[in-house]
Amino acid sequence: MLRKLQYGCLIGSIGLIGADRIDLFAGRGPFTLTPFLVLAPLVLLISFFRAPPAGMFRVTIATPIQRQGPFFVAASVFLLLSFGSIPVGLGPERGLVAFSDLFLVAVLGYYISLQVLEQPAQEQLVVRSVIFALFVYVIFCIGECIAWTHGIVMMPQREGPWLESIFAPASLGPWAPTLSGTAYDSNRSGFVLTMYLALLDRFAPKSRYAPLLRFAIAVLVGLTLSRSGALCWVAYHLFSRTFWTRLWSRRVLVWVAAITMVSSLVFAMYQKEVIELAEAWEISNAVSAKMSMDPGSSGESHVLLIERGLETWLTSTKTVMTGIGYAAAPKVLGDFFGNDKRGNFHSLYVTTLAEMGLPAFFALAFLLGFPIIGRSGVMPSIAAIMIFNASYQTDTEPMFWLMLALLWSYERRASKLRSFALDSAARQHC
Repeated sequence: MLRKLQYGCLIGSIGLIGADRIDLFAGRGPFTLTPFLVLAPLVLLISFFRAPPAGMFRVTIATPIQRQGPFFVAASVFLLLSFGSIPVGLGPERGLVAFSDLFLVAVLGYYISLQVLEQPAQEQLVVRSVIFALFVYVIFCIGECIAWTHGIVMMPQREGPWLESIFAPASLGPWAPTLSGTAYDSNRSGFVLTMYLALLDRFAPKSRYAPLLRFAIAVLVGLTLSRSGALCWVAYHLFSRTFWTRLWSRRVLVWVAAITMVSSLVFAMYQKEVIELAEAWEISNAVSAKMSMDPGSSGESHVLLIERGLETWLTSTKTVMTGIGYAAAPKVLGDFFGNDKRGNFHSLYVTTLAEMGLPAFFALAFLLGFPIIGRSGVMPSIAAIMIFNASYQTDTEPMFWLMLALLWSYERRASKLRSFALDSAARQHC
């Protein structure tokens, strides 16, 4: 019974890992109690109760978990440097609260990775988790569409009745909602969906459900209308050998050619109507505002925030080494965000430099960069994570720590070379 309950909680924690629209406090608590913050500790608690007394101190560490050793050390150094920047920072109280959140999601994300690696049927676990995640995600997308048709949109401070605030969508101009599913932020949704794709390709590439799930993820990423989310998804595929292998198959080329021809014919026949409809819905203005770097646009705001972050980091020798303190960015970004305590420099790398200093940046660079050299098959996922975090930051996302921990568990590149050399020597000996 406990084993099934733990397994169900594990599926729920992976499937709802980014579901911050679901607040189990119903908006009455001091913070958002997401399902992950309940289900992941339950997995830990149940595993403690399931362990026999004689075997609690006899731990057998599997090979993939052994490979995570350097990750554990580097992540610990990064967290220690983050914590060490708080006492000398601009906002110690705010920093302690934010660090508690960072520490909790990092530890729980790492623990869930251990549970995934310890499962004997990893393919079933991942497929069930992703199916559950997309099912709930689609339900929330439907709720957002219904809310949109009733004129309900997301307010800056997420005010209003609790039920409306759960399903209230953001919008791209007056013509379409940005469907972000179980997450408030469509950028985060694009990131989490892409990481689900990475989990599928790693643990369930030959599952009969995999093609349908990949297609569903592609559609849902498109519905977010998120530039950062789309770049994350595109980066994952551009660095994936499997994607290029599938793309150059005869069947895919025929489908692409057919869709292109049909789309071209439809546009040629109804060009005037399509242009008039786009002008009526102000589609071109909304898209250009989303992608533009003009003054006042979203792109320009990102650039200005990154510039401010670098200027803040270079203020003095002290800030170069220890930063202004973890989560202290709102102290220097009042002209951008006012009293919003969630203000940041919109780049994980710049935020790490400005808030925690150069040593923490080196620790982060090692966490992200070493798997490219030392682990096999990580390039698509690492590229997606690194490109997404260039204009966003996911260090407080449990999916970020879960995926990093799993990527560090991949097979070592050196072991592949060694096995190849041994095979060659054996063939020569024969």
